[in-house]
Amino acid sequence: MEWLLNQTKAMRHAIQDTRASLSMRDGVPNPLAFSTRLSDLTRSSGFLFLEAHFKTLEYYSRSAHVGQEGARELALGALAADLLSGYTLLYQRERWHYPVQPKDWNLMHRRGAERILDTSAAFGGTLIKACQFASTRPDILPTPYVGSLSKLQDRVPPHPWSEIASVIRQELGREPDEIFEWIERKPIAAASIAQVHRAQLADGREVAVKVQYQGIQSIIDTDLVVLQRIVKLVARLYPTIQLQPILDYLKETLPLELDFQREAKEMEELRAALLHRTDVVIPESIQELCTERVLVMEFINGVKITDRTAMLEAGISPSAVARLLNDVYAEQIFRLGLLHADPHPGNLFVQPGPKLVLLDHGLTVPLKSKLVEALGEMVRAILVADFDRLSKALTQAGMKFEKQVDITSLLQLVGVLLGEEEEQTSMDTLEVGQQLGKSIGQIPVELILMGRALGLMDGITKQLDPDVNAIEVIAEYVSEMATSQV
Repeated sequence: MEWLLNQTKAMRHAIQDTRASLSMRDGVPNPLAFSTRLSDLTRSSGFLFLEAHFKTLEYYSRSAHVGQEGARELALGALAADLLSGYTLLYQRERWHYPVQPKDWNLMHRRGAERILDTSAAFGGTLIKACQFASTRPDILPTPYVGSLSKLQDRVPPHPWSEIASVIRQELGREPDEIFEWIERKPIAAASIAQVHRAQLADGREVAVKVQYQGIQSIIDTDLVVLQRIVKLVARLYPTIQLQPILDYLKETLPLELDFQREAKEMEELRAALLHRTDVVIPESIQELCTERVLVMEFINGVKITDRTAMLEAGISPSAVARLLNDVYAEQIFRLGLLHADPHPGNLFVQPGPKLVLLDHGLTVPLKSKLVEALGEMVRAILVADFDRLSKALTQAGMKFEKQVDITSLLQLVGVLLGEEEEQTSMDTLEVGQQLGKSIGQIPVELILMGRALGLMDGITKQLDPDVNAIEVIAEYVSEMATSQV
C-alpha cells in the first residue's frame, strides 16, 4: 500500500513537471532549448521514481525497526543526487553557451523545493526542522524554496496513537487511561519531534499532553550525519552556496527541544518573569507528570494569531494584537533577557482582551547580556544611519567579517537578521546570499536564533497590521533602556 501511494505521488509530480516544461514558451522557438528541457525532464523523472522506491523502503524499515539508517541515507542521497545533477547540468549549459533562460532556473527551483518538501513531510524529524529554519533565511535559498518550505511551519503529519500511548507508558509507568480521566486519541497539534493531545486529570483540570515521537533521537542522529555529508558535497561543488548555517542551527537547537524537562523549567521561568502582565498567558506545567519525553501542562484555548476572521468574530482587534505581540517580545529581549524564540503562528494564540498566549517552549532560552546590548546598538545605528557603528555592533554580537564589508552587504545582513527583507527586486535572493558570503563570515547560532524569532514576529505583524513596524517598537524599548542606564 505504501509503495503504491509513493509511486502515485511520483507519477503526479512527473505529470506536473511535464506540464510545466511544455508550457514554457520562448520568444522564438528553439529546438535545442526544447530538447534539453525534455532531456532534463527524463533525468528528473528517473530520480523521482527512485526516490519514491527508497521512501517506501524507509517506511517499512521504520516499522520493522531494522535498517532505518541505511534506508534514510539512500533516500536522502537520491534526493541530493537529483538536485545536484539538475543544477550542475544548468550551470554547464550556461558555461557552454547553450540556451538557458531565467524560467529554466525558476523551474529547477520549484521542482527542487517540492522534492524537499515531500521528503521532509514523509521523514519528519530533522528534515522538518531544517525546512522550517531554511524558510526564514532568504539569504541561503532562492525564493521558490523559501515559499514552499514555509508550508511546513504548520503542516506536519501526526503519528499514530499506538506509538504515542507506548511512549506515555514507558515514561510514566502506567497506561494513559490510568493517568488521565480521558485523553483524546487524535492530536490537536503535530510538530517535527512531538505532538500534543488534549486530556483531563482526575481532579477535573484540562491539560495538554506533549509526547515525543518514538525513536526520534536516533532518527535525528542519523539525519545529522547524512546531512553533514550532503552539505560538504554541496560546499565542494558550489562554494558560494552556504548550507552549513542550517546544519549548525540544527546541532545547536535540537538537543534543547528534545529535553522536555528543560522545556518545562524554561516555561516556568518565563511565566514567572511575565507574571506582572495580565495580557500574556503561559501554560503552567504539571511537574509530577513531566519527564524527558512527556510534558503535561495546563490546556489553554485561543484563536490562532494569523486567523484574522476568527479574531474579528471574537471581538479582538488585529491591530491591537500586532502591537501587543511586538511589545511582549521587546520586553522579553530588552528587560527580561529571556526569549520565547519560536514564535511561528502555530505557537501563538490570542484571547479576548487581547491576551497573547505563548505555547511550545522548546526554544525558550536565556539571552546573553552582550547579545542584547549589541542588538540595541544595531537598532540605534540603523536609526541614525551610522554604518560604522552598525558594523561594530555586529562584531560585538559575534559576527566575523572576512574583509572590509560594504554598506549594501551590511544592510542585507541586518535585513536577514531582523526580518526586514524588502520585496524581491531584480536580484534573486540566492545572489544576495552569495554576495553576503563574499564579505561576511559565519553568523553565530544565538544571533540566528534571535534573528529568526524577530523575522517570524515581523511576518506575523505584517499580516495583522502592515502599519505596525516591529523595528519602531524595538527602538522604543532601546531608547527606554538607554535612558534608564543614564
